[in-house]
Amino acid sequence: MKILKSLGAALLAAGLFGGPASAMPAGDLPQLDDSLVVQVRACHGDVQRHFVPEYGRTMYHRHRRPDCHPIPVQPPQARDCHREVRRHYLPRYGNVPHRHIGTNCRVKVYNRYDPYRPRPGACIQIGPIRYCEY
Repeated sequence: MKILKSLGAALLAAGLFGGPASAMPAGDLPQLDDSLVVQVRACHGDVQRHFVPEYGRTMYHRHRRPDCHPIPVQPPQARDCHREVRRHYLPRYGNVPHRHIGTNCRVKVYNRYDPYRPRPGACIQIGPIRYCEY
């Protein structure tokens, strides 16, 4: 324990009496004008999400090319277009087993197998339960 105390005291003394600190070179810093705002991000044409000073908040936007004015846009929607049967929530159907078909990701819902209905060609078994495309 005495070693740690003496090492801490030595480092403190070296920090206090080590000499003046050197200044950071200003070559990589952006040049400041009279305004308080420093532009960090460039004028981008693709949709990005970050703080926009003109609107005072973080938002999805892109910039108009001639004057770099920010244009608000809707956030990109992530589509879950899976081809295998999965069970999760869908806005119009609820929590149902389904898969997506076609280029527009149309929903095909799978219902529980009913032995009294004619058996369709497309069925899948998840655990002990059989689901079919009716």
